[in-house]
Amino acid sequence: MKMTSVRLLFIFLTTSLLTSSTALSRGIVEEGYYLFDKQRLLFDQIKKQEDLTIDHLGNAGYEVYGPKGVGEWLRSVSEIYDVKMMSLEEETKATPFNNYPSHEEITQKLFDLQAQYPEILHITSLGKSKNGRDIWSAKISSNVKVDEVEPEFKYIANMHGDEIVGRELMLLLIEDVLNQYEAGNRTIRSLVNNTEIYIIPSMNPDGASSRRRGNANYVDLNRNFPDFTRDRDSNPQNRELETQAIMAFQAQRKFALSANFHGGVECVNYPWDTKKEHFPLVDLARLLSVEYAQEVPGMVNSRQFDGGVTNGYDWYPVKGGMQDWSYYWFNDLQVTIELSQTKWPNYQTIPQYYNWNRNSILRYMTRVHQGVGFKLSSDISGDVEIIQGQNLSLGHFSFSDGEFYKVLEPGQYKLIITEASGRERLVETSVTAQAAEFTPNYVYLN
Repeated sequence: MKMTSVRLLFIFLTTSLLTSSTALSRGIVEEGYYLFDKQRLLFDQIKKQEDLTIDHLGNAGYEVYGPKGVGEWLRSVSEIYDVKMMSLEEETKATPFNNYPSHEEITQKLFDLQAQYPEILHITSLGKSKNGRDIWSAKISSNVKVDEVEPEFKYIANMHGDEIVGRELMLLLIEDVLNQYEAGNRTIRSLVNNTEIYIIPSMNPDGASSRRRGNANYVDLNRNFPDFTRDRDSNPQNRELETQAIMAFQAQRKFALSANFHGGVECVNYPWDTKKEHFPLVDLARLLSVEYAQEVPGMVNSRQFDGGVTNGYDWYPVKGGMQDWSYYWFNDLQVTIELSQTKWPNYQTIPQYYNWNRNSILRYMTRVHQGVGFKLSSDISGDVEIIQGQNLSLGHFSFSDGEFYKVLEPGQYKLIITEASGRERLVETSVTAQAAEFTPNYVYLN
């Protein structure tokens, strides 16, 4: 929001002018406030301003973030409309750190686990944050250093630095999966042996270390991805280092299912976030969301969300979010999982959050095997159209390196594969809900 647009909006609402001289810059989240705007008197006006970020719309109000100067403006507008507000920085800082590990301690923990389980865990850095902290990725798989033809799954947490629960749950998940694998858990062993699992505990280590939403540049990373409704392509230029790291990583892989973890409420949010039109796989996305939420007490018993799930756009629009970008450009079905009402709870409660979410977290990972793919004998690119049943086209999807995989609802499918050379192939196959033993459902073609 440029200063001119802020002033015009302020005139429209209050017939006065902002007195702040701070230039407001798009995507910056230096200040955050909770507006107790139950009647949503200011919601529509705020939503129109691209430089203000709305989050966690609830029955009592919603969060608003923006550059310096936004607080002064909000206070003036709130007084006129009798809307109360609270500084989110004060709320976030109110809870002591309570022994949360530092980035350095997390790094040590990850490498200690790698030393203990070198055959199935490999830690790599996807890049560095502005302040030089590594964005760690943990790969869990048998033959972990080999790129096998297996479904690829991804979890990402802590892209908002002040939403910490996801980071801690990912650390517990990594250790849990490794321990269960060694103990001989049949489901875990089958999952690890037949899947390439990637877990990124913290996309925003600078934000977590400073306990704020944005990164070191005060940029909201979940508004920093290409938006398919306004951006021509998935170009990573002129984006934050953390965003660039995830974009480059995604481009190198073939993820078929993923989720990103947030905090501030408890629910599962499925795409689209950006527009009202139905998501192409909306039934599957909703089913996976309901399945996740049904065992988490704070979700299934939600008074705000039916069954603990919501469509992103119906909740509130998000431009430049990772969830929509993931599917639109990379065919990677991603949902957003909000884990906790409190963004930064007492550290002693983290094991309880993991217990509440553990079954859902593990089950969601297994759903990557509810799909179908193919592998060609040569590393070529092309297009595949997926037909469900007799004639329902789910769309056209690109593939590269002669490999493709997609998570789908159970049923009968036809894959019309068109290679870059123009050669066309037809594959008829089926998708079933997976059993305890996971066998990657690939069709191998010469």
